[in-house]
Amino acid sequence: MIEFIYMKVRTRFAPSPTGTPESVHLGFVIRALWDYAFAKKNGGQFILRLEDTDKKRSRKDTEEEIFAILKRFKIYWDEGPDIGGPYGTYRQSERLNRYQIAAHELVKNGYAYYDFDAPIREKEQIKESYSTDEFAQKIFDRPKARFADPAESKKRVEVGEKYVVRVKIPEDRVFEYTDCILKKKIKFFGKYVPDLIILKSDGYPTYHLGVVVDDTDMEISHVFRGQEWISTTPVHLYLYEGLGKTIPNIGHFTVILDPRTKKKFSKRDLTALFGVKHWQDEGYLDEAILNYLMLLGWAPKDNRELFTLDEFVQAFDFDGVQKANPMFNKVKIDWFNQQYIRKLSDEELANKVKNFTKCEDIKKYLPLVRDRLVTLKDFDALTDYFFSRPKSDLSHAYAFDRSNEVIEHAREILETDFDGKILEEKAREFCTQENIKVGDYFMALRVAITGKTATPPLWEIMQILGKEESLERLKVVVK
Repeated sequence: MIEFIYMKVRTRFAPSPTGTPESVHLGFVIRALWDYAFAKKNGGQFILRLEDTDKKRSRKDTEEEIFAILKRFKIYWDEGPDIGGPYGTYRQSERLNRYQIAAHELVKNGYAYYDFDAPIREKEQIKESYSTDEFAQKIFDRPKARFADPAESKKRVEVGEKYVVRVKIPEDRVFEYTDCILKKKIKFFGKYVPDLIILKSDGYPTYHLGVVVDDTDMEISHVFRGQEWISTTPVHLYLYEGLGKTIPNIGHFTVILDPRTKKKFSKRDLTALFGVKHWQDEGYLDEAILNYLMLLGWAPKDNRELFTLDEFVQAFDFDGVQKANPMFNKVKIDWFNQQYIRKLSDEELANKVKNFTKCEDIKKYLPLVRDRLVTLKDFDALTDYFFSRPKSDLSHAYAFDRSNEVIEHAREILETDFDGKILEEKAREFCTQENIKVGDYFMALRVAITGKTATPPLWEIMQILGKEESLERLKVVVK
């Protein structure tokens, strides 16, 4: 079997618009990002295609969310369902006749067969074929239909009997290909490869037939998938052969692991941790999310961490693709978000924060807290003490048996001189005389004013609050 390297680079991203819009996940963005980067670096084209043949679960709002998310990350496609192209249509649901013709051609060429018993357990068998487990060196029992007289099977089809089409894997064949990402030859023995269903009884293709037909019809030069799909590669290789089509370059990327389970993230995991919309709704910048995803499974030669999309396109190569599956790391995505927040001007940051707060005077408070923001949503939590007084009981936040004494001292000073320098000078004198730690003095004051043990500089907070409000807060906490 000859693998042909196309002269013109064409990659594709082919998501399934199933589940809710919230289920469009970070792994989805990584797949699109890497396909896009490879195509653009090599002067090629990036194609968006929708695998929408799951009639019950495909949703228009999820499809629209897919478009919206890619556009937010500036991952633009050259051909697709919304803009068309020379190889359209780009929706599988509009290409059913093409798959049916291909399935019957495979039967005619001896690469597939009709199975009239399968419709009874069709759903379960298709689900098994999507298992992420490899075929585990298991020798499969072949369906009886495999050994039926082709002429008799054809007659049964012509009279309208219900059937599915299965690929007819030769048990004595050895399938092999060179993985262009993993950079190694991978071999499969036919006796361990099952006769998967490729056309369902309702005339819709399964993933295996649909993807092969679409990729060849659209002249896709490089097919990139997650490593969980490696085990189905021999089926696809055989279908390419049966249809007399050129085999594209095939490569498999790592998959993202869920830190809670140490297993691959599931699209059906609706706990929000893996959903793109979750991170955007929590106040993470698109640039930070994308930058984090660039390095989730890929590393540049110079260990650089901050990339724009254009810079990533120029740097991306298969040499940097990591062999081990990366673990999602919230601490790291937090770090990226902080870096990108700090890059913004006060004006830019205020415009982004306004979507996460009801505060009408963001610019007044932003300089105090901007370096403490991990997400845009943190603004309210970091400034809440400006809008509501803390509890009068200090013990919940700071245990210091001379707190009342300290606060009374500070209040007396501030009533006469509302000045930060004077307060600090007299506070230090008082602490020396009374054998009190300066840190304890100002911590008691900080908690009395804000209710928090960690804040921006205390005097800057008090200036914004003003003399009257600051003194009132010191007054109410003293017992």
